[in-house]
Amino acid sequence: MPVGFTIITSASNVQRTKMATMIQADLNDLGIQVQVVPLEFHSMLDRIFQTHDYEAAVLGLGAGDVDPSAEMNVWMSSGNDHVWDLGESHPGTTWEAEIDRLMQDQLSALKPEKRKALYDRVQEILSEELPIICLASPDILVGAKNDVQNLKPAVLDPHTLWNSPELFLSGSVAH
Repeated sequence: MPVGFTIITSASNVQRTKMATMIQADLNDLGIQVQVVPLEFHSMLDRIFQTHDYEAAVLGLGAGDVDPSAEMNVWMSSGNDHVWDLGESHPGTTWEAEIDRLMQDQLSALKPEKRKALYDRVQEILSEELPIICLASPDILVGAKNDVQNLKPAVLDPHTLWNSPELFLSGSVAH
């Protein structure tokens, strides 16, 4: 019996449709039949978050903040954007329960090293269980005049101003 499934994506997002098509081609080479279904954006969201009528989806998740607390709604099993096992009121597996506990613990950890260790464990669990597969992060291109010094663009917003206290113009004197 052939293996196959459908990937939904937003028809208005050319990059995500191309990613879904690349996945389709790669899996086709392995004998897995994948159908890519581009949908109007709101129809796609409705199928994912309301009716749960999908097998796989290519979509973007990102709060634009490096603090893991900004994505609690994705990682917590009861979160509104928890895109696997949608609509759970409590964790469906032991590993989801561990993620819930770790995410709650990192909220109240006072030392950055402790918070990082807790979130590192969340990422380890996600890489082991693969409830979602993160495909790509965009290349970020920024520009500045040659006299702007110590510019270190970041992947997340704000790309250029996150270290604004450290920026200076060449030839300027710090006070």
